[in-house]
Amino acid sequence: MPKRRRPSSSHCQKFLANGVPEVHQRLLEHVLANNARLSKVKIARLPHGIGIVASEQVQKNKEITFIPKSLLVNLYDIPFPNSSPIDHPTKAHSSLAAYIASQFHKPDNDDPFISILPPFSSFKSSMPLFWSDEILNNCPPWVRSFAIRQQRKLKDDYAHAVKMHGERGVEFSKEEYEWAWAAVNTRSIYYRPKKWYKVPAEDCMTMCPFIDYYNHDAKGDESCTVSFSADGLRVTTQKTYAAGEEIFVTYGEYNNDQLLVEYGFTLPNNRADNFNIDHWVLPKLSSRHQEILKEISFHGGYLLDENEVCYRTMMALRFAVIGEALLEKGKRHKDFMKLVEGEMEEDDYVKLYEGDENKVGELLEEVVKVIEEFGEEKTAALRRMLEEQEFLNQKESIESAIERWRQCIDIIAKHREKNK
Repeated sequence: MPKRRRPSSSHCQKFLANGVPEVHQRLLEHVLANNARLSKVKIARLPHGIGIVASEQVQKNKEITFIPKSLLVNLYDIPFPNSSPIDHPTKAHSSLAAYIASQFHKPDNDDPFISILPPFSSFKSSMPLFWSDEILNNCPPWVRSFAIRQQRKLKDDYAHAVKMHGERGVEFSKEEYEWAWAAVNTRSIYYRPKKWYKVPAEDCMTMCPFIDYYNHDAKGDESCTVSFSADGLRVTTQKTYAAGEEIFVTYGEYNNDQLLVEYGFTLPNNRADNFNIDHWVLPKLSSRHQEILKEISFHGGYLLDENEVCYRTMMALRFAVIGEALLEKGKRHKDFMKLVEGEMEEDDYVKLYEGDENKVGELLEEVVKVIEEFGEEKTAALRRMLEEQEFLNQKESIESAIERWRQCIDIIAKHREKNK
């Protein structure tokens, strides 16, 4: 096999914008030396961080990045003991974090990919997973509950990593592991080699140097596609880009709650934004109402966006106005079940129970008003925290929580305006 040549500095510079830290040139040299292909793109420092911009006009349907399989960082392509989801009772997130942490722990570590990962301080300030209880208790309820679930998963994954790898001589501290776990959580994409056909989807994950420079945009029909083949990953445009324009991929149709808890940021103009209102809808239902909704798979998952409440929410509120004495008997309950099962059209049900629909509208407005008041109350509490000495080192986290509440309250205002 011919010896790989280190790319010349001038060759690397064509893929680097001015002002990009030198550490990114090291990674660039590494991927180019290992047969990556880049076309009309460059790494740039942007107002929101590092990203990819077009170095010249790029046409639609053009391959702009190829990263070979040999550069992927996952439990299929790296040598790491007791890490295969097939051969050991392991968990991909846990073991991949252990690998990243163990490499960072080495005194002579010079891995160019690991060197460009964000510092732990960045994850601590941006991800609710690491926020204090005082901040989480003033966050939107879904953000708080998801962050708590992540905290439990991180704790379990750390225990698993220590048992599977730490007891076999792999070294990493708890803080190094938490940093690596956050890096894996925010920078992994779905990856399923043929050999992993029986591996659960949540364990099919890989990290990919360079491709993780592409930032997220919710416009899935315009953002670049990322595709797998036997030899590696490709990024292909879906629109034409002008020179200097940032080039995006999409992580999926995520609202800002999901982006915040999984990746540590929100989008100011996220067309996929909405927020979960279970915390306020479920108390409007009796325990029996809730039991029946669970049986028919309509319990929870209630969302509000600037245009409407979701279908599940409307179904729950329609069910809530049926008196408990009428549940499981009588025509009204039977008609509701026909609506659920698709045997009755929604318009027909609304016409038949017009009086109930008025009550549903009043109940919805009551819920929305309570959410708005709750959000204003929590926002005020967070603003007070900004003025307290003990929370000075949590300023960025508090401001992120305030921003999320502002987005939710804006959704309510737009919802009201569009549904007058």
